[in-house]
Amino acid sequence: MIDVATITATATAISAVILHKAIEKGGENFGDTVSKKIGQMLNFIRDKFQKEGVEGKLLKVQEYPSEKNQNRFKQELTELMEDDENFAQKLVEFKEQLENLEGGRQIIASGFELEGNLKAKDIKQKGGQHQEMFTNFKAKDIDLDNLSQEN
Repeated sequence: MIDVATITATATAISAVILHKAIEKGGENFGDTVSKKIGQMLNFIRDKFQKEGVEGKLLKVQEYPSEKNQNRFKQELTELMEDDENFAQKLVEFKEQLENLEGGRQIIASGFELEGNLKAKDIKQKGGQHQEMFTNFKAKDIDLDNLSQEN
């Protein structure tokens, strides 16, 4: 079973992709491979929304990507993912495929807790579209030096 955090993260990421695509008017700024994958994902979502009788929420967010419409779309997508594990799993796969096509995700030191000290220096992330470094952690004394991220 897919956990609620994964469903929420996936719905948020997909909403962001749809908003970005709507703003770009067809995705001219995406590469061909990424645009094709987004198209496949949108068709998959559209089919599900049509079967559930809520296609209007997808059409509305694509046509008018206001915050209100984004929230309505994201809520509907989240509910459908919670109710249909196969649908949710396929969307998680689409999200992961898009991350890989876009240059991937790079995470360094995230989500840990130390009772002692933390020292880190001379760490560089390069080339990922989504980079995280030293997030969601706790330590008694933290010493970070010469950290950098490049896209």
